[in-house]
Amino acid sequence: MAKRTRRTPEQMIKDLQDKIQHIKERAEREKAKKDPALKHVTAAVRAIDKAAEATTDKAMAQALAEARVTLAACLRLSGAGGTSVTLTPRKAVEVAPEAIVAYLAEHPASSGEDVSRALGCDTKSLRPTMKKLIAQKRVKTKGKARGMRYTAVGA
Repeated sequence: MAKRTRRTPEQMIKDLQDKIQHIKERAEREKAKKDPALKHVTAAVRAIDKAAEATTDKAMAQALAEARVTLAACLRLSGAGGTSVTLTPRKAVEVAPEAIVAYLAEHPASSGEDVSRALGCDTKSLRPTMKKLIAQKRVKTKGKARGMRYTAVGA
């Protein structure tokens, strides 16, 4: 049987201070969630998701994606970007190839997570469009798996 070691009073104090800090952060997030303006911003993000899913116009889809990115960033900055606020769409949406290429032209060597976060979608939605762009040689890759980086050709 292994011998137990007792925590020192300093270790117990540090653990309690960490727990207090965690509780304070959680209370701050809860306070931010109750802000009426943030509730409306969250509803706007969800409405944008529905509109993006329903639209067939690529220019409209790109404009909605840009608006969604801005609103999601506001939610994160205000502290409401916790677990109950969904900042990525619940359903897979098709991402406009032009939006991906434009982002990669401005941000070369970006990961798939970077691109999906910037465009306000999840990586699963991004993958099919990214594969098409790679096949069309509009996007080049470097690395493998989660270490893969994407760059727009000609950027």
